Amino acid sequence: MDYAELRSALQEPIPSDQRVGILRGIAQHVNNAHTHHEGRDLVIRALAVLDRFERSQRAVLMTLVRNVGLFPYLSETIAAADVADQLAFELHRPDNADSAIVFHSLQARIYHQLLRGANVVLSASTSSGKSLVIDEIVASEKFRKIVIVVPTLALIDETRRRLLRRFGERCAIITHPSQKAQTDRITVYVLTQERVLSREDLAVTQFFVIDEFYKMNLATEKESDRAIDLNLAFHKLAKTGAQFYLLGPNIQAIKGLDRYEHHFIPSEFSTVAVDVVNLNLPTHGDARDAGLLELCKTLDGPTIIYCQSPGSASQVAKLLIKRGGLAPHDAAAAAVHWIAEKYDPDWIVAHALEHGIGIHHGGVPRALQQYFIRLFNNRQIPFLVCTSTIIEGVNTVAKNVIVYDRRKSRDVLEHFTYKNIEGRAGRMNEYFVGRVFVLEAPPDDQSFTVEFPLGVQSADTPMSLLLDLPADDLQPLSKQRVEDLFARSSLSPVTLRANRHVPWEVQEAIASEIRARLPEIQPLLGWTQPPTGAQLETACDLIFRFLNKRALQEYRINSGAQLAWHLNALRMGDDLSAYVKTCVARRYPGDSPSDAVETALRLVRNVICQRFPRDLMAIDALQRDVLGVAGLHTGNYALFAEQAENLFMPSVLFALDEYGIPLQTARRLQGSLLPASSLDEVLLRLGRINLQNADLSPFENDILHDVRQTLFPQARPGGPVLAG
Repeated sequence: MDYAELRSALQEPIPSDQRVGILRGIAQHVNNAHTHHEGRDLVIRALAVLDRFERSQRAVLMTLVRNVGLFPYLSETIAAADVADQLAFELHRPDNADSAIVFHSLQARIYHQLLRGANVVLSASTSSGKSLVIDEIVASEKFRKIVIVVPTLALIDETRRRLLRRFGERCAIITHPSQKAQTDRITVYVLTQERVLSREDLAVTQFFVIDEFYKMNLATEKESDRAIDLNLAFHKLAKTGAQFYLLGPNIQAIKGLDRYEHHFIPSEFSTVAVDVVNLNLPTHGDARDAGLLELCKTLDGPTIIYCQSPGSASQVAKLLIKRGGLAPHDAAAAAVHWIAEKYDPDWIVAHALEHGIGIHHGGVPRALQQYFIRLFNNRQIPFLVCTSTIIEGVNTVAKNVIVYDRRKSRDVLEHFTYKNIEGRAGRMNEYFVGRVFVLEAPPDDQSFTVEFPLGVQSADTPMSLLLDLPADDLQPLSKQRVEDLFARSSLSPVTLRANRHVPWEVQEAIASEIRARLPEIQPLLGWTQPPTGAQLETACDLIFRFLNKRALQEYRINSGAQLAWHLNALRMGDDLSAYVKTCVARRYPGDSPSDAVETALRLVRNVICQRFPRDLMAIDALQRDVLGVAGLHTGNYALFAEQAENLFMPSVLFALDEYGIPLQTARRLQGSLLPASSLDEVLLRLGRINLQNADLSPFENDILHDVRQTLFPQARPGGPVLAG
């Protein structure tokens, strides 16, 4: 029997006289080097229907499990196995004597290469358990200072929770810029690339990890600034001489890493099988919605629905509520009430949750995103409607994935991202066979190569990357390009380097306007205290016209004055809820309250807390340069930029958002948590608050209980132990 026939046979009841033949066919695939990968897939499918085989046949299947390297699946039967199987099983444990972990063959291979001091670049599927190797490297205690670089704050939270559960007593886990290392304990930093670049205490790093390293590829990453920062973070850490482990999925080749000895391991190893059903429904018309509704009514098990944008996710949620036959879901009734009260009763996120649907995208506050993931993974809600925010390594337990859109934002979904979405289906030891339903035509197959631009510098290498490198890391062509820029610019090299994310021509245009308006503009730019209305509007006007016009217009901001209004509403208001409700009241004609809530929240997250502080500091560097050369008093915007980044809250309170605590809840706890000198002190106080006296809602109490359990899983009588 060929692969297709065996796969089909395993999907139906197996007659007793065919079972041995099926096992024989699987064994033939396993023992053939050319079909070994298909053999592993068939073994997994056979495990999914293990009860269809007799006891002696199961013993044969367990031998095949060993042969394809899936040793964790032997845990329950190993006691009855022969000596050879038991020995192979024990040899796939990590060296840590007290570990209950058993590696599969790929994990064991990576683990032992890392222990021998090799640099490893691994491309393997989402289900292959790449992160478990990191935990065992920490457990080995070979390294005293480890840096783990992840692309999102959501992954920081997930990684911190995992590490604290196991290593809370042994390691200092550092995630926030304000936290400091300890010299008497193993220190594990879990940081985004931006935080790696901002820290000055990483010079003696011994081992570092970059998760989702494909984001270093400038040719495919839409957020080019973040891709450049990730390359610079890699360079900063690699320059220390530290050993590295880069991991990501679906990568066929890498370029530009030749200066470092490394092992590149592209692997098809997987611990689950996946059935992909392509429905090829038209993009327009009602067929796609009808197909989605039919699937959601018939599928069993937790289901992720991928959508191209927050707007599409909202429409899908509305469709399921209206026509999906979903009964009211009371598992999260307290959360529904809290969301309606703090944002708006008509927000689609509240309505969706009321019907067992979590919505996960960039317009949903981080604490709610984490809460929805928890509900979904605990089987308390059956559906998770998401955008690409879910595919960047966030841990989910889904049996089914429905790809509703074949786009990501406005662009057609590329094969690489599609494969990442597909990789969300199935879960080791829970769902042996994941199912993926693609409503539209799937993208064409294509290979994916990650290029490290530092190793292949050319005339197209972004200047923003070159400006942050020491001269001895620049190739001759790059060095000449940098020197030419310095020669023709009216701005100092210090300014150009500080503003490396801003094109040189744009900086020159802003500088020219400032010079043309001297000395009238000096009082409007030379502020060091919180700005007056006119001073803030002047800075916002420059930002709007020169730096961020197109992006701001997506949020219905059409002038610097309107941007300044949003900033003032946030810094003068009571809290985030008050700001959102004001935006709902002032919404544009034709916008629903739900639309207004999501626009306001995306503006807060993407502009006020991220883009605006960087843009403001670009204006700060330019005014310092121009006003300073003219002999005029210069401003200093650093404090206001930091305040905006923290949404005009104390930074140690705002940081609780990363731990899954809503900002509104953090404000309510302010009197109990402050004054505190550091985030670590705030966390310690959080662990000791008597929640019964905190006057919080049931939802907030649930959130805080979960956060405290993850922060202090092994708390000692004297109190929890944290970094700092």
